[in-house]
Amino acid sequence: MPSGKVLTVDLGSNSLKLAEFIVDSNARLTLQNYAVEDLGIDPNKEQDRNPFLLQSLQKALQRIGFSSGKIHCCVSGHFVFTRFVKLPAVAPEQLSQMIVFEAQQNVPFPIDEVVWDYQILGREGAPDTEALIVAMKGDLVEDIAGLMSASNLKLGCVDVAPLTIINAFKYNYPDNPSCNLIIEIGAKSSNLIFVDGHQVFCRTVPIAGHLISQNISNEFQEPFIASELLKKGKGFVGLGGAYQDPDDAAAARISKIARGIFSRLHAEVSRSISFYRNQQGGKAPEAVYLSGGTSLMAYSDIFFNDKLNLPVEFFNPLRNVIVSPNIDSQKLNGEVGLLGSLVGLALRESGDVPVEINLDPPSFSAKKDQGKRMPFIWAAVAVWILFFLITAGTNMFMAMQVDKIILTLKSEYSQKDRFRKDIDDVKLKYDLAKLKVDSALKLKQQRDFWPELITSLQGAVSPGLWITEINLTYNKAEDEDSVRSARNVELPHVEEIPQNLPVAQTRTGRPRSGASRNRQDRRSASRQAPVELNLAPKGEVLIIRGLFERGEKPGIVNSFENNLKDTDYFRSEDAKSVEIVKREKPEKDKIALEYLIHARFNEEEQPDLTP
Repeated sequence: MPSGKVLTVDLGSNSLKLAEFIVDSNARLTLQNYAVEDLGIDPNKEQDRNPFLLQSLQKALQRIGFSSGKIHCCVSGHFVFTRFVKLPAVAPEQLSQMIVFEAQQNVPFPIDEVVWDYQILGREGAPDTEALIVAMKGDLVEDIAGLMSASNLKLGCVDVAPLTIINAFKYNYPDNPSCNLIIEIGAKSSNLIFVDGHQVFCRTVPIAGHLISQNISNEFQEPFIASELLKKGKGFVGLGGAYQDPDDAAAARISKIARGIFSRLHAEVSRSISFYRNQQGGKAPEAVYLSGGTSLMAYSDIFFNDKLNLPVEFFNPLRNVIVSPNIDSQKLNGEVGLLGSLVGLALRESGDVPVEINLDPPSFSAKKDQGKRMPFIWAAVAVWILFFLITAGTNMFMAMQVDKIILTLKSEYSQKDRFRKDIDDVKLKYDLAKLKVDSALKLKQQRDFWPELITSLQGAVSPGLWITEINLTYNKAEDEDSVRSARNVELPHVEEIPQNLPVAQTRTGRPRSGASRNRQDRRSASRQAPVELNLAPKGEVLIIRGLFERGEKPGIVNSFENNLKDTDYFRSEDAKSVEIVKREKPEKDKIALEYLIHARFNEEEQPDLTP
C-alpha cells in the first residue's frame, strides 16, 4: 500500500486550504501542517481567479515550508456537474456503453469540451445499478494543471469537494451505519451530502455565506470585504421567537439577515431529504453534521436542531487523524471545519476510498496516449537503425540521403534561430505585464491593511475602554542617516505634537477626505519639514487616545497595552514597543478618564502611505 508525504489543496470560492499529510502503510493519516488563505475576491463577481489562486497557493506553500512534490486537488461543487443515474442490471461491457450514453444525454455541454468520470455505486442485491457521473469543463481543469505546474507541483488527481467529504466521513465515523446528512456551508454554495451505509447522494445549492455578506453590504451600504469583516466579527444566526435581541444594534440586524439566509437553506435541505427518500429510495436522516466556514457562525447548530428536530453536531474530519504536536491546537480548533475535503483527498493516496473520481486534464490524457505509443515508436526506430547499419557499408546512396537529411535539419535550425529575437520580444512584454500584475497585487495588500488593523485593534479592546482618536506618524527622511536619526527621536506627548510633525490622522466622528489630507500633509511638509518626504513613506508609530471608565481598575489600560504587544503589528523584543504615555488618575467629577498610548510598528508591518 502506498505510503509517504502527500499534499492536498481545496480551491474554494473565497479561500484556499492547503494541508500536508503523512500516509503510513496501514492507511493511517498524520496531519503535519496546514494553511488557510483568503483569496480576497468577491465571489459574486465574475473575474479571473487564477492570479489570486496562484498568489494564495504560493503563500500557503511558503507558510508550511513545502516547495515541490505531488499534490491532490479538489474544487467546489458548483464548478462541477454531478448526476446520479439508475441503470438496469446488464453485462459489464454493456454497462460502460450505457454510462457513456447517459453522460452524453445529461451533461449540459458538448461531451468533447468536458472532462468527465464515473463510478458505480449501490448496494449488494439491488435490482438496478446506480452510477455517479461527474463532469467539468476542460479549460477549467487545464487552468488547475497550469496553476500547479507554475508552483512546481506535480498534479496527482482532481476531485470534487463534496465527494471528498464522503471519504473523510467514512474514515472518521466507520461504525455509523445509519443515514446521516452532512451540511457543508461554504462561501458560494452549500453541499447537502447523504451517507447511508453503502449508499451516498449529494446535491449542491447556491445558498451560502456570500448571500449573508451581500445582504449585509446592501443593508449597511458597505463594500463586500467590509461586510465579510462585519459578518465574522458580529454575525450569528438569530434564534427568532421570544429571544431578546443583543444590545448591539448592528449585531441584531446581522443576526436577522443570517437567519433569513439559513431559513432559505433549510427549505433546500427539506426538499433534498424528500427527493432522496422518494426518488433515490433512501431513508430519512437520523443525524446531521455541519461543516464548512459559514457553519461556524454562532447558533447554526441550534438553528438546524430546531428546524429539523434531529441531533446536530459539527463534523470533525480529524477524529481519527493523528495531529502533529507542532500545530497550534487553539488555532486548529477554530478551523477544523474547513479541513474535511483535505482529509478526503489525502485518503486517495491510500488507494482505498469509497468514492474515487479523477478529472484528468486533457493534456494528461494526451501524454498517456503518447506513452502507450512510445514502445511501438521506439521499435520502429530500432528497425530503421538496424536496416541502415546493414546497408550503409554496401550502399553509398543511403549515405547521400543521410547527408541531405542533415542539411535539411541545419536549414530548419537556422530558420528557427531567427525566431529567437521575436521570442525575446514576447518575453519582454510578458515581464512588463507581470510587473503590472505584481504592482496591482501590492496595491491590494495596501488596501486590505487598514481593515485588518482596525479588526486587530477591536480584538485588543476590553469592555470599559474606548478608542476615540488614532494618529499615525511616518518617516519622511530619504537618506539612511536621516532615517536613523528620525527613528531615534523620542516622540513628544500627543498634546505637544508640533504642527510640522507629519501625522496621518483619523478622528472618531470627523472623517476627512484621504486626498485632501494627503495634499495638506505634503504642503505642510514642503513648508516646514527639514527633509523631503519619500515617494512612499512608511508609517512608524500609531498614537492611540481614548477613555476608560472611572470605575474600572487602571489595569484595563495595561491589559490593552499587553494585547497590542501580542499582535503581529507591534510584537517586538523591545519592552517599549507599546508604551502608555498618559493615564489620568481617578477624579470624583469624571465618569471616564483619558489615556494615551504610543505603539511602534514592526519594520516588516509598517504600512506604505501613498503620497
